[in-house]
Amino acid sequence: MASSRPQQSTPLRPLVLHPGPIFGPEIDCPELSHEFVALCFEGLKLNPQYQHPLITTTSIRADVRAVSFQVDLLPPQSHVLALCSVAYASLCSFHPSVLGDGPRPESFFDLVFFSSSPELLACGVRRAPAFRALRTKALKAAWDLNIILEPSNENTASCYLLDLMEQSDFGSAGRPWSSAYISHIRALAPIWRASSPASAAAEWAGFLMGEALISARSKTPLLISPQDQLLLCGPESPSLADMLASLEKATPDPDLTLLLTSSRPYLMHVTSLARELYDTITGEYSRSQPLSEAAVRKFMSALYELHAVLSLLLDRVDMVITPPGINDLVVLDDSSIDALARAVAYGGSFGFSGVVLPFYRELQHRETSDASAQSERTRERQRHLRTQAHDLAVLGARELARGLRYLPKIHYCPVHWPTIRMFAEFCVEEAESGGQLSPEALGDLQTFADEMKLMGYSLDVASTPEAFALLQRLEGHINHAIISLFIPTDGEWMEGAAYDKEMGFN
Repeated sequence: MASSRPQQSTPLRPLVLHPGPIFGPEIDCPELSHEFVALCFEGLKLNPQYQHPLITTTSIRADVRAVSFQVDLLPPQSHVLALCSVAYASLCSFHPSVLGDGPRPESFFDLVFFSSSPELLACGVRRAPAFRALRTKALKAAWDLNIILEPSNENTASCYLLDLMEQSDFGSAGRPWSSAYISHIRALAPIWRASSPASAAAEWAGFLMGEALISARSKTPLLISPQDQLLLCGPESPSLADMLASLEKATPDPDLTLLLTSSRPYLMHVTSLARELYDTITGEYSRSQPLSEAAVRKFMSALYELHAVLSLLLDRVDMVITPPGINDLVVLDDSSIDALARAVAYGGSFGFSGVVLPFYRELQHRETSDASAQSERTRERQRHLRTQAHDLAVLGARELARGLRYLPKIHYCPVHWPTIRMFAEFCVEEAESGGQLSPEALGDLQTFADEMKLMGYSLDVASTPEAFALLQRLEGHINHAIISLFIPTDGEWMEGAAYDKEMGFN
């Protein structure tokens, strides 16, 4: 017979929760006065990354105005999004609580300061403590509210901004906030499509391309899938060959319609090529195998087609902008044909360049790492492929510099720092490989040097010893090339209008 004595129960041990992350101090955090917050939101109008459809699905701009920019009065999820917005905006703010003592611009459009001030790099260093304290404040609020677990418009936008700040600062390969906002997007996209099926397809194509290019640059798997592209950007695009044929046949009118209808499929193709690059050439599995020459040739063929399409699109841009070659815009927005055309030009140039250089760098790496296991004939074939990829990388640098020159003189894109640095390094290598710089190459070097300085206004990383040394190397080649252009040729000096024409300033 079973014993009727009650069994003793084991005492329950207290549940030990895993401790949350340890955040940095907020000792340098600016006071979130309504005046400071209002200035931050004013600055966000100038940042193209803040125009993401994720932000526009929220009402955060109207919400902060409704509470007179007193963010503590907002509901919890909107409060977190406002904190993330202010922290991200502090990367371009000139408020004294961010930049402290010292020279600073008088407005977001202070052309004199941004064109000639030697203090640009110092601004990034001075703002770093305030930016990191504001980001810490936003991180704490986001963690306390568990925004990473609950899909909503506000939480998705906050995760997106937290990832942007991480990319701008130290570029973690793990990107937990990006993984979270992509996951939230998949949960919310059916709701968005039900309310507005064709909303912001071109904008989504551009921002998904940006995601893909981060993966291409870091040789990590794409976080977005082909299904994500179809759901957010619309149906599959015509092939690059069909796009090229269509653009070649189109009437050469200064019409924005063809330019805008071509931009979405072009951006989607860049995203698909970034995925192909990882899957067949730069991914971990592909790198564990001998280089697939068939994959390389296929990818290179697509790049040539992509560049041909880009060239035709940029020809259209040059017809649309008024007057061609004059860069006097204050801000890129959707209020003018000029602004839209320039935005398309920059996005297209950035897309082509963003897949070309990682491709070339991988072939460079393979030439060294795989050499001992290859026959001489294989090495010779792959040297030929690398030479072709190098020529494409030179094109990529030229197109990216061209794209930057379409932007307003003052623009705020700190998240693009890793790409700009990567191309500045490539251009310096090219300059140091020998030979006199052409006027076009000199202009590109100057463009990248100017862009590095402009980014130094926002980021202290642009003032690190490595970045400063890179900038000095750029400027050294620029100065040497300019001096060389004044050396007499056939007894004549290149001066005045002739120099301006040679430099492409006319």
